Amino acid sequence: NNLVQECIPDLVSDEDNAALVCLSSPAEIKSAVFEMNGDGAQGPDGYSGHFFQTYWDIIHHDVVASIQSFFLTGKFIPNFNSSLIILIPKTSGADTIAQFRPIALANFQFKIITKILADRLSLIASRIISTHQRGFIPGRHISDCVIVTSEADNVLSRKSFAGNIALKIDIQKAFDTIDWLFLLDVLHKFGFGNTFCDWISEILHSARLSVLVNGKSVGYFNCDRGVRQGDPLSPLLFCIAEEVLSRCISKAMMTGALQPMTLCQGIQVPSHVLYADDIMIFCKASKKNIKQLLLIFKLYGQASGQLVNKQKSKFYAGAIPNARMLMLSNLLSFTSSSLPFTYLGLPLVNLLAETNGEMDPQLYLERGC
Repeated sequence: NNLVQECIPDLVSDEDNAALVCLSSPAEIKSAVFEMNGDGAQGPDGYSGHFFQTYWDIIHHDVVASIQSFFLTGKFIPNFNSSLIILIPKTSGADTIAQFRPIALANFQFKIITKILADRLSLIASRIISTHQRGFIPGRHISDCVIVTSEADNVLSRKSFAGNIALKIDIQKAFDTIDWLFLLDVLHKFGFGNTFCDWISEILHSARLSVLVNGKSVGYFNCDRGVRQGDPLSPLLFCIAEEVLSRCISKAMMTGALQPMTLCQGIQVPSHVLYADDIMIFCKASKKNIKQLLLIFKLYGQASGQLVNKQKSKFYAGAIPNARMLMLSNLLSFTSSSLPFTYLGLPLVNLLAETNGEMDPQLYLERGC
């Protein structure tokens, strides 16, 4: 499909591209080394960040030469981009694979490169990633997501024509399933230059993984999709790819394909907020809206590899008749949950109850739609 071509504008300038791919200086490399956590687990080469930081005066010439080699050639030496996979239990007493979360332990020296690229990319991230996304973008905060969602929660309880609905979308293994060709297509469409895109392609395609079992690594295998959690660059790459979904929802709102949730005086509640793979969508609870959202996620999933986990996704509706609730549940195949609810680990506060049913419309005006 043509989602990327239809939704992503060309925003990265020649000056931005020049800054992204310039040769890293010794000072920039040292800054990256000492800004990262030195106590993290080491990768396959056995050297932790603590080693690099402690013996920097001795090894810095070799490290700088190694890092600059990538910026000059765009290639890694064999096994430089290898990682160990360990499984972290999601809950106590975990005894099935589904109850564990895989984490990649990369070589610290490799992460110096991705840290430098992440720092450079973060300087332009706020210009290319819409304000609906709040995760990992400098100057944006998780609290913004909670505030907007809490305000929308209050509006759900108001009676209105067709009613209102909030959808909490869960993407199946979001970081692990993003399609590389899709990600690179998004980067090119945003205007990132060939050199930077080639570097990202090399980072993705040169990755090799080994599973750590009882303290010993077992074999190595290649990857063909996903971005590794724990890598400094991965969150920004994920947000850039997810911008297709965000802009597609915004476009549907602007063209009237989706009807927004409204407050008094016709003021619109923001259509959605995203914190990495935590997705909240707010709109009118009409059959037309639900079908349009399902179409958007279908097209986005086909292009990106990001599929909705219907078992974990939920919807919330306030003053809606039981018959309409049943219709919504059948259309979505999501679980219906009650208000108020927990979002990003925080219970949402019922501000309407605290303000005698009066809300300040300016709160919504400041956040857009």
